[in-house]
Amino acid sequence: MRRRKRRILDAATKLISNGGIEACTMRALARKARLDVTTLYNYYGSKEEILEALRRSGARRLERRIEQLEETDPFDRIRSIVDLTLGVSESPAELARPINLPVPWRRPGSGPIGEVAKEHLVKELRRAAAGGDLLRSVDPEQWAMVVLGHIGVWLTLWARRVTNAEETLARVRYLVSLCLLAAATDASRPGLEPEMLRSQSRLAAIEAALETAAV
Repeated sequence: MRRRKRRILDAATKLISNGGIEACTMRALARKARLDVTTLYNYYGSKEEILEALRRSGARRLERRIEQLEETDPFDRIRSIVDLTLGVSESPAELARPINLPVPWRRPGSGPIGEVAKEHLVKELRRAAAGGDLLRSVDPEQWAMVVLGHIGVWLTLWARRVTNAEETLARVRYLVSLCLLAAATDASRPGLEPEMLRSQSRLAAIEAALETAAV
């Protein structure tokens, strides 16, 4: 059963990557996976169920990548976790866009990928608090949800082709820098300010380029 499900998801990945979500009809998927349609429906009852399975696969991939991080500083790890969470949607774009479109019953940033990211963000925030780098008034879970909300909003805009990947990444990085500064103690704030200024400068350059292109 597991092998057959993997075959279905591999087939769905290829169909969506090459032709977008519209190409992944249940009949086309059955042909690609070398199954009859009835058998396919026994495993996945709809296209949304297949997308949800692909989201869970992305969450497992994110977990593996976070485990491979070499950074030791909690703030550095937080930035990397954010980048990796955005990177789950990296390529091909035709596959990533439908996966990152909002699901009606979920708030932005939640879901399988968001849950993995939240667990690790909270862990690093608690490490930062234990080291005296995070204000005691900051609730790690609430902070993580704020950041994941930003990620969810901007990934949704990217999925709807409102923003491009470069702008999405720059905006989220800048927002994360601001969130880290707001949560930092006097001891850790000076070390965070240069990264905030770099992300601010990068975002300003992207915005200027977009304004020029729109003229």
